[in-house]
Parts: sequence; C-alpha cells; structure tokens
Amino acid sequence: MTQLAARSPGMAAKPTNPHRGDRGLLKVLAAASLMGTLGPLAAVAYDEGVGPATFSALRAGLGAAILGGMLVAHRQPSIDLRSLAANQRARLAVAVVINGLMNLALFLAFGAMAVGLVMVVYYTYPALVAVMSAALGRDRLTPTRIGAIAVASAGLVVLIGSQLDPGAHATATGLWLAFLAAAGQAGYLVVIRDGFDDVPAVQATSLVLAGGLVISGTAAIMMQGTDVIGPWVAAPAAWLAIVCAGTFGAAPKAWVIGGVRAIGSTRAAVAMTVEPVVAVVVAALALGQGLTELELVGGAAILVAVVLVQQPAPPTPATLRDGIG
Repeated sequence: MTQLAARSPGMAAKPTNPHRGDRGLLKVLAAASLMGTLGPLAAVAYDEGVGPATFSALRAGLGAAILGGMLVAHRQPSIDLRSLAANQRARLAVAVVINGLMNLALFLAFGAMAVGLVMVVYYTYPALVAVMSAALGRDRLTPTRIGAIAVASAGLVVLIGSQLDPGAHATATGLWLAFLAAAGQAGYLVVIRDGFDDVPAVQATSLVLAGGLVISGTAAIMMQGTDVIGPWVAAPAAWLAIVCAGTFGAAPKAWVIGGVRAIGSTRAAVAMTVEPVVAVVVAALALGQGLTELELVGGAAILVAVVLVQQPAPPTPATLRDGIG
C-alpha cells in the first residue's frame, strides 16, 4: 500500500489552491446528478419484490466491491489504516456507522411511502448541516447562506411537489425514517469534512460502503429471515436496478468526500440539492415530455441557491486552517 504521511498537530495550514474549490464543487454536482437515480431504481427493485434492506445491502456491497477492486489493483492510493491517528480512526468508524444507518433508513422510507414525500423530508439535511457546522465553528451562518438554504428548500418543495401523485399520502413511519435519514446524511457530511483527511477518498468510501453492506445485510436477515431470497432473484429488472444502483453509487460517494473536503459541508450540502433537478430533467427527456412551469421554477430556485451559497463567508479558525472559503 502507498503510505501517506500523517499530519502532525503543529503542522502549518494547507496551502490554498485557487482551483480546489471549483474542482470540489464539480465533484459534488456530478455525484448528486448520478445519485438522483437511486430513488427510481429502488422503486423498480421494490416492485420486483426486493426488500428495502436487501436492496440497500446489495447496492452497498456492489459499490464496495468495485472500489475495493480498484484499491487492490493499485488504481487508487491507499494507506495502512494501522498507521492512522486514533482520532481519525474513530471518526472514520463514526462515518461508516452513520452512513450505513442513514442508507438503511432512507431505503426503508422509500418502501413506507411515496419517494417524492420521502425526498421532501430528506432534503432538510442542508439546513441541518449548516446548523451543525455553525455550532462546531466550521462555517458561519451568514445572511447569504441562510437565504440560499431557504431558496433551495422552497425550490425543492415546488419541484418535488409537482411530481407527487394526487393519491400520495404520508405515513408516520415513512416520515420518521425520512427524517432519520436526513439527520444521518447531515452528520455524515459534517464528519467527512476533515474527520479523516489522511485516508484517500476512494479507500474511505470503500470502507463506508462495506459498513453499509454489514448494517443493511444484518437488518435484512433480522427482518426477513430466509425470505430474503425470494422470486425476485429470477427477475432481470430487479438485478438491473441493483447493478445500476451499485455502479452509479460507488464513484459518486467518493466524489462527495473529495468535494466536501474541498468546499466544506454547508456549500456541498446545498449543491447536492441539484440531485432532484437532474432526475426530473432526465425523466422528461426519457419520456419525450417538456418541463412544466412549476418544475422550471423549482429547478431555477435550486440553481440560484447553489450559486449563492458558494459566496465566500468570513473565515473561522477551522476554515483558516483548512484553506476553505
């Protein structure tokens, strides 16, 4: 394995790369675009009889295998985790657990109520990230950023609301699971910002996904027992959805870690709200349909919010140390 030197507590701040933020933002936007397919793919798998926990486990396992294969083939850098500082190992473990529980809650929520309703609740996570980051002194809640989060939230409600079936209804279980997923995603984005910087993004992501396989796989067996293996194993559509979710979810998870490290948790969280915008546009193109006025208004509001939140905020001790604006 390639050894990466660990930073000592007294090491000087990282030099600021003027293009680092741009590359970080692009990584986050690309990741959000691909991850916008997870909801529809989950719906296809559920229709074929795949349980939510089973789908979450298989998707995570496939992604972990893809990234793990890249590490074994030395296509990506890695470190000996035994050389990692104890505090970084602890935060990496926290990220693994939080992400695993978050994905399990999200896919269970998809099975408990309409995907659109789940997404409305789930996308409260940018606001949660902003509050957590401000409380930790990592980001400042400037009026511009508060406004960007408000505009993004309004745009999401308009955009996703326009997609809801009139018969869709919320359930108490679905709402709780969606909020738990939002809280988990917020915690994950805060931890990965600088919690284990010495672990390369792909290696960290492979561990995060492997943890998701263990957590969701255990839940699937506990909830379904031997019924985990059902008629869906002979359904091509189910396997296509699983393979696409695992493939499209592997690299984007690594891009998210790289992007958050470059631009910070709050800016990345708001940028990730382009996920449903891309999903709506792709669906419209696939069906040969135009976008409605509500979809255009909601999508435009989200894009405006993404631009607004990228405006530099007054520095904090943490941002001065990390070179993040």
